[in-house]
Amino acid sequence: MKYISFLLILFSFSVHAEEGKLRISEIEKNVYVHTSYKLLKDGYFPSNGLVIETEEGVVLVDTAWGEEQTSQLLDWVSANLKKPVIAAIITHFHEDRAGGIGILKKKNVLSYAGKRTISILKEEGNSLPEKSLKDKDILVFGKTKIEIFFLGAGHSKDNLVVWLPKSKILFGGCLVKSAEANEIGNTKDADLKEWPKTIHKLERSFPKISVLVPGHQSWGGRESLKRTLELLEVSK
Repeated sequence: MKYISFLLILFSFSVHAEEGKLRISEIEKNVYVHTSYKLLKDGYFPSNGLVIETEEGVVLVDTAWGEEQTSQLLDWVSANLKKPVIAAIITHFHEDRAGGIGILKKKNVLSYAGKRTISILKEEGNSLPEKSLKDKDILVFGKTKIEIFFLGAGHSKDNLVVWLPKSKILFGGCLVKSAEANEIGNTKDADLKEWPKTIHKLERSFPKISVLVPGHQSWGGRESLKRTLELLEVSK
């Protein structure tokens, strides 16, 4: 979408100039996308999360991809927003979502995750979030309401989505593919039977979306939902 591209150009800040380093992009007043990277076989691949500025402090949706970039993210918030990070919402157990929990603990940042995510992280011997979320939950920080939903399995059996009702921003995480995606991606932990059903639930649950942020690549609107279903059909 053209206006999203304009916002990306206008409000994009890079911690390091070279490709493959943490990038922060403002998509709405007090709402940013944090994009971190991992070097894969085809080059650096981006992973998105959110930075939400509230009256009480800053809330993250997902850590950056690993501890080093999570530390860079916390440094960026401190230097640019001048507020503490007070909470992080982890949308599923993979490294691109939960890989920085250890850093959050060292910085005394409270982290939240669904019960399924906590169970998997525990089984794998990884750092655990302190707070468990219900399948439909609401967190309030000052005047900022953040709604969290588990609508069903898809990319993983624990994937959550995060809704900001005031701005109508939906963070679809890895449940949702970018409109630019050309493949469904990592399906190692996916439920390919349930995934389309979960996307249809998401479509019904959020009929009005201003910006939809997928777990990877560029963000936009509801076209990401259509693209996810197309890629799932191809992957059968």
